[in-house]
Amino acid sequence: MYIYQSMPDGIPHGPNGENLAETVRVIEVDGQPADVVGIRYKVVDAPPSVGIERTTSGKLVDTGPQSEDVGEQEYWADLPSGCCGGRRLTQTLAEDLAENKAEIKSVWSMFKEDPLSPVSAYWKNYGMPGIGLFLEGYVVFSISNNSTLFKQAYPNCWSKFKDCNETWIQATTYVQLIGILIGQLMFGVMGDWIGRKATMLIDMSVILIGVILLTVSNGPTINGWVIMYAWAQFIFGVGIGGEYPMTSTRATEESEQTRQYAQRHRGRKVMLAYTMQGWGQFINLSVLLLLLNIFNHHGHGPYSGASAGATWRVSFGILIPVVLYILYYRVYVLKELKVLSAVKKRDGVKGYDWKSFRLLFRHFWHRLVGTGGIWFCNDWYFYGNGVFRSTFVGLLVGSNASVQVNWLYSYINAGVQLVGYYAAANLVDYRWVGRRRLTVFSFIMVAAIFASVAGAYDHLVDRSHRKNIHVFQFLYYISSFFGLFGSHTTSFLLSAEMYPAPIRSTAHGISAATGKVGSILVVVWLNYLGNRNKFWITWPFALLGAIICWVFVADNTGLDLAEQERRWFFIRNGRPEDYHGPAVHWRHLSRWERHVCKTHLQYDPVEDLRQRREANLYNRISVTTPLQDAKGKVATNGNANGYNPSTRTED
Repeated sequence: MYIYQSMPDGIPHGPNGENLAETVRVIEVDGQPADVVGIRYKVVDAPPSVGIERTTSGKLVDTGPQSEDVGEQEYWADLPSGCCGGRRLTQTLAEDLAENKAEIKSVWSMFKEDPLSPVSAYWKNYGMPGIGLFLEGYVVFSISNNSTLFKQAYPNCWSKFKDCNETWIQATTYVQLIGILIGQLMFGVMGDWIGRKATMLIDMSVILIGVILLTVSNGPTINGWVIMYAWAQFIFGVGIGGEYPMTSTRATEESEQTRQYAQRHRGRKVMLAYTMQGWGQFINLSVLLLLLNIFNHHGHGPYSGASAGATWRVSFGILIPVVLYILYYRVYVLKELKVLSAVKKRDGVKGYDWKSFRLLFRHFWHRLVGTGGIWFCNDWYFYGNGVFRSTFVGLLVGSNASVQVNWLYSYINAGVQLVGYYAAANLVDYRWVGRRRLTVFSFIMVAAIFASVAGAYDHLVDRSHRKNIHVFQFLYYISSFFGLFGSHTTSFLLSAEMYPAPIRSTAHGISAATGKVGSILVVVWLNYLGNRNKFWITWPFALLGAIICWVFVADNTGLDLAEQERRWFFIRNGRPEDYHGPAVHWRHLSRWERHVCKTHLQYDPVEDLRQRREANLYNRISVTTPLQDAKGKVATNGNANGYNPSTRTED
């Protein structure tokens, strides 16, 4: 413990030399004179108090879970919960609803002052952070859309395989996914190595090369064009793979710059950035439908090679100026966040933190099983849903439907998915819902729908009963909604916020790449199965995803991620058992961590209170030699309790 001595009023030791109402001098730490433990300059500018940190404006604000034993406010997860939720449910729900009401009022005020200001604010906070995933949604889903056109415009190549190699044609359905997998792993590591902004510049440069190659792809023969088209997809995929860890990591860390926003809206910010993927798919179909009617004079067939070529080339070509603008924005406007550099400085790390990388697999391997597992299962049925689309449209309008009709039904499906994106984003930060419950619910609903379709498939596809076809149509669309209303969006969020800053991008890349393995397998495998068996083989993976999430996924809803950085400081210094804060509260741990690792037993708000007192004091004094804690252990960077307010900084 510290022993403090008050100093006379009026001594100029404030942040800017102003007089303070009270200052204190440390005279003893754990029974030793202050100088013995390394404190050379002993004047602090405010009385030590639990959970006080200095904001960038210099204001002192109360933070953190605090115990009733000292007359302070309880942590929300410690509030009592009865059979119907008790005070925890009523209080947190009231707070969340009040926050939403205040936000709606603020947006309305903005609209009255300037009707376009809410749109501008949305674009700044969610549109630009997710613009890379807009490109991913636009191009990745255009590949299957274009395949529908190619089969009718180039039948000897794309359908009958007389002029083109069948292996290369099939490769166009999955080679981009392989590129994305490689990019997720490679740029995930780079993001933690050279920084977020530099990595985002490199991956966008690769995307630019890929888009140019897609636009100009050609060859001496039509088979040569197919080969170049496939390689262009691969290069684009490598670049777009980097957008997964970079978008999620940056959005997560950007939301941490103000504590209240971080706890109340972090999930929404990350997931609304991810929603740009859905907008990419929606806009791509809009552009293709417009261009097909322009170059083919009408949307229905037959389609000439010239009109088809103009349609897909222009649809890719219009992305080139978009990518150039994104590069300009990231070079001259986007600022580097200080979260990663502050943590590296605290830990004395230059370059990649290989120690944290090794500790990731030692301490958080079960979390990787959770985030990677749910992403694998999600991509299995999400991309499976895309494979079902041709079956679905064929049942509705017949196998000889025009390209325009196929695209129109895909257009409706993209709109339904957008509703799912937004519904999940606006619900995920409610503490009575949370990430884990939303994900499990999504998986179970998709499993139930696909199992129902598989069991009643022959009855549903009986074209003699038109009503059955409409039921099948409803089930297909509602499965798209529930797939996005949870697992597809939460897997993106969880893979970032469940890990500390030094290896956040790496862990996200590993999780996302595991998911892409699922998408590659399902795209290849389902091509060899009958229509009914496609549903039989898909729903068990949705159920498996619910089980993996229930067991291995931690829920950080309402958790200040600065606490996660504190915990990681202890882990990195070989003292994981010395951390007692809310990051090890049972509410923020997986069932594996609670029932197998027993991590929740470390939670001790009173001991955490003591650590925070020491940490807040230490961060307001000048230290010329390392500080020792009560056990005599030395913290070479930061302080003995791992708390470093500099990890929350603004651009």
